[in-house]
Amino acid sequence: MAATESIVQKRQDHVLQASIRNRRHLVVTHNGPLGWRTLKSAFVSGSRHSGELAVRVMLSDEADSLHLPQRGDTLGGTFRDGHKKCMFRSELLSHRVLAGEATLVLKWPAHLQQLRRRAYERVAPPRDQVVAVRFWREVDGSDREGGTRTLKHGQLEDISCGGLRMRVANAGDLVMGATYKCVFAPRPGKPSLLLEGILRHREAVEQGRASLGFQFVGMETTQEGMRTLDRLARIVSHFQRSKGRRSPQRGSQT
Repeated sequence: MAATESIVQKRQDHVLQASIRNRRHLVVTHNGPLGWRTLKSAFVSGSRHSGELAVRVMLSDEADSLHLPQRGDTLGGTFRDGHKKCMFRSELLSHRVLAGEATLVLKWPAHLQQLRRRAYERVAPPRDQVVAVRFWREVDGSDREGGTRTLKHGQLEDISCGGLRMRVANAGDLVMGATYKCVFAPRPGKPSLLLEGILRHREAVEQGRASLGFQFVGMETTQEGMRTLDRLARIVSHFQRSKGRRSPQRGSQT
């Protein structure tokens, strides 16, 4: 059974129109020349009849306006609707910049997917399971063209559909805000997952090690990415059930 589910058109339009009326926040994702970027945005206007959806993006500095997505680019969008997280992909029709903010005009989304927010709660792997993570930063297309890449190794601390945390021995040369590809096999004997994540947090821990936090990006922008998200949601659910089985029962005798 799929962990993500499509919303029927009538319900989809209702969710989007309610998001516009309430000026709900959303995160727009874009894969540009500098790698993946996330843009904190808000719904502004739009309808299925017009075929357009406008969102407002706050620009932190002038550099932000220089790296905005361009017409024809594929964008992803994620936002909350009650206890579920909704996501869509769309195409940028136009944008305009004025007084420190940008308005992006997207095609009205053809499909809207939703996933329970519980899937975005971080959970550790089972205590008896060590999950090794390999990760690297793609520079100048080296991964696509068979060039060299510097592999790093870590151990998974916790994971959700929004990101992961891992512990590494050497994090001195990692770049905050850069996109890294992460490969790991969350369950023994199962195929590995390949995910892209932006390095958001780095914290020193004992014995010179570091704890790194990555935010997953881009899965909502492709069908393959949505299949990966669906599998990831099932893995998170499995870890949550395993944690529940380990927890002592209420009222148990000590």
